[in-house]
Amino acid sequence: MERIEQTILIHTGIDRVFHFHDDTRNLLKITPPNVKVTFSTIGEPGLGYEVILKVRQFGFFTMRWHVKITEYEPPLRMTDIQVSGPFRSWKQVRILRDVSGSTELTDIVEYEPPFGILGRIANSLLIRRQIEQMFSFRQAATKRILES
Repeated sequence: MERIEQTILIHTGIDRVFHFHDDTRNLLKITPPNVKVTFSTIGEPGLGYEVILKVRQFGFFTMRWHVKITEYEPPLRMTDIQVSGPFRSWKQVRILRDVSGSTELTDIVEYEPPFGILGRIANSLLIRRQIEQMFSFRQAATKRILES
């Protein structure tokens, strides 16, 4: 199981950061420009909420990704897991903490790449770095949007 953890301080209130992230539509605002995301389903946020995404990367590679919210504790914690999609397993936890009126946002991703040994090789060469870059981009974009 791979684990990536990244933290950023956002100078706005914790409720605003939490609800920015529980609104699936905001994913479009914080997705890197080389990745195209569309929604097959979308609904109201909360425990048990499920969404199906289509993610296009490299201009031709499209993945269908079905995720479900399994923890929803406003404004402190939200967890989603992959029901089906490109990884053998995927779990993302968002932990928020009030820091004197600002918000510390920590993203923790635990995942297993697909395809056994080939997936582990691809992970060490490409996948892990792409996930780290994606979350760095998303956190920076969240900070920029919510602090403006």
